Amino acid sequence: MRLARLLLFAGMHSPIQITTTHITLLYRLQTTRLFAAPRKKLPERRVTISCASCGTKLYRYAKGNGANSRLVKVYKERIVNDFTDADAPCNCPNPECTVEFAREDVIHGRPAFKIIQGKAVMK
Repeated sequence: MRLARLLLFAGMHSPIQITTTHITLLYRLQTTRLFAAPRKKLPERRVTISCASCGTKLYRYAKGNGANSRLVKVYKERIVNDFTDADAPCNCPNPECTVEFAREDVIHGRPAFKIIQGKAVMK
């Protein structure tokens, strides 16, 4: 009965027209998980992320939610200016400091840096 309702909803005129192709297509439609589309533009609020130990600038970042919450992750697509080295993007660029402030990860299907607590400061 549920299959017949889905076929009627999908544009089939009667449930008699059910074939194995339709069942396969409906199964794929039911099991496919759709994610929300990402926003087309970056958030307007910009924050500066710097090293907590030496104060060297690391990123200029477009942070959502008005920058009210603490810094947990940094999505790579939201980085406006990157002051770190391309070889070691998770380390402080200051040669005297070289502290690892983040780890690379994939969060919600998007590449990001997970900030280690206490290693980076948001201003």
